[in-house]
Amino acid sequence: MNSSSIVYFILLACMLSCAAAFPVHNALDNNKASIWFEKEYKSYFKPNEDDGAPPVIYGVSVSPSALKVGAPRSEINAFVHDAGSIDMVYADIGNRMNLMLDLDHDSRYTGYCGSNLAPGVYRITIVAIDKAGNAAKDESSTLTIRDPNDLDSDGIEDSLETQGGKDLKVIVLHDGNLSDAAPGEDRFRILPWRAVTVSSDKLEKIARTDGVKGIYKDQKLRVLDSPDQTAVPTAGQSAPSQSHEESWAIDDPRTDKGYTGEGVTVAMIDTGADREHKALAGRIIAFKDFVNNQTESYDDNGHGTHCASLVAGERGTGVAPGAKLVVVKVMDKDGACYLSDALNALDWCLENKERYRIKAISFSVGGENPSDDAYLLDKYCNKMVENGMAMCVAAGNSGPAASSIVIPGDAENVITVGAVDRSGEIFELSSRGPTAKGETKPDLVTMGVDVVSALAGSKNGKSSISGTSMAVPQVSGAVALLLQAKPDLAPADVKRVLLKTADDLGQSGQDNVYGYGALNLTGALQSISAPQTGMSPPDLEEVKLNRKEASVGEPVMIEARALGDIRAINANIIGPDRNLEIPMDDFDGNGIFSARWETSFWTPGDYQVKVDMLGIFGEVDEEAVPFRLVEKE
Repeated sequence: MNSSSIVYFILLACMLSCAAAFPVHNALDNNKASIWFEKEYKSYFKPNEDDGAPPVIYGVSVSPSALKVGAPRSEINAFVHDAGSIDMVYADIGNRMNLMLDLDHDSRYTGYCGSNLAPGVYRITIVAIDKAGNAAKDESSTLTIRDPNDLDSDGIEDSLETQGGKDLKVIVLHDGNLSDAAPGEDRFRILPWRAVTVSSDKLEKIARTDGVKGIYKDQKLRVLDSPDQTAVPTAGQSAPSQSHEESWAIDDPRTDKGYTGEGVTVAMIDTGADREHKALAGRIIAFKDFVNNQTESYDDNGHGTHCASLVAGERGTGVAPGAKLVVVKVMDKDGACYLSDALNALDWCLENKERYRIKAISFSVGGENPSDDAYLLDKYCNKMVENGMAMCVAAGNSGPAASSIVIPGDAENVITVGAVDRSGEIFELSSRGPTAKGETKPDLVTMGVDVVSALAGSKNGKSSISGTSMAVPQVSGAVALLLQAKPDLAPADVKRVLLKTADDLGQSGQDNVYGYGALNLTGALQSISAPQTGMSPPDLEEVKLNRKEASVGEPVMIEARALGDIRAINANIIGPDRNLEIPMDDFDGNGIFSARWETSFWTPGDYQVKVDMLGIFGEVDEEAVPFRLVEKE
């Protein structure tokens, strides 16, 4: 790049910054910065002469050509030559547009593709358009995305292939049309799968069966508390240090908040609950036992009773003493279960959501080690949220090492909870982020050290336990109070309110130790009764195209107005024979997101241009407009 070009781009950047600093009226119709930028872009790069020939694409390379999910991105390079000038180059990978740029002005265009695609082999289609609208494409390269649990891509989790001739508990994920090659009971409410016990020497045959999408280890999960449990003196009172609010440096969610959670049902997936304990009298409205198939609620471990009382136990013990409990026993007397058991429990909650009016799920269960990776469990937990149930899960007790979050605490849509003591200091064993995908976790923390709650088998006794398991039910109870105060809150709204009102701890801002900070239920309730600035959900207000109809080869500009805490906005081109996702950007910071759709190589017909918005707390919104593409004259 010569010195004059460098000076031009510096001036261009400065002028864009200045444009963003001034108010823009009627922004969507007169988005001055982006309109000016497009004009300058065309005038600098776009002479009008047409040589009639498309660009030439050569020397395509992809490095690395294979990625595992969660790994760094691949770099895509291609040389593009045209007698005139190049207008745009992009790579279509997995129906997503990845822009490619010639930063050094040497005809070498570079773009990047992340690993956040489903495992598989993807064709890379590189499209180049010159200034006159002539287009060319190259489809000579591919990118392989590998399942981190199946790096040899044979459809079998790698850990299962070193087990000799053992009988193994596995989960077979399929497309819903599986033959009898893998007998078992189908589960179709969220994903088609079967849990089976088979000899390892039969795995290859099952993996080759039509309809099978993958075979995964049916791994062990455990309750996430510290092994130490201490009985405390009880005469209907909690431990002395918890009887005075002033002894807490953080907000105590169990003090009277003016709400009780009345009218809200929380499902608790755990070791069960002792229905005979005084703290839980009248709170349990349903019980499901996946361990011993009993019909009356019980707890042969104690963990579930302790957690249940923290959700909805008597005043002073439970955060939401007026809430109702649906108790799902999936953990055995040793506090353990298999992944398939947890999936069954989540399936059951979804199936019975309307019957019991379940609004939240408390899930103090997770993988045994931070390295455990269960795509199915994360997907199931995210689906619970998508189906209207706020889901609170434990970060895990694998700290203090970084990247020690256990499944399903790394699921994107859940509320992942870490533990602190009364002074706000992080519990030493509380798991830290980031997740394998680089996301910041946990989401928030609350009291999880020496927490006093109901003791199973004691009628009215109490015990003190530490762990992220103890923090989760308190956040679940907090969710119940928020939903009593404002029943129309969606799970993403609940998450946003809890995180944005949390008391910042540790380093300033969100971090991988405390998340957004310590739960402040008092502040959260106040924020929904008297709305505060910055608490509103992001809003996708309007979508416009620069034309409603175009000929093949004519570019289409897409604009959307959106404000708030936004993670991503994408334009989705939905056509008669293919789709494409195009990332949208707010070039001048005025809330107008723009994208450009190059229509070369698209089939004439009726289309939808659908803009999807994703907020940082999981909020979603969309708006679609019709479009017609016609034959080039």
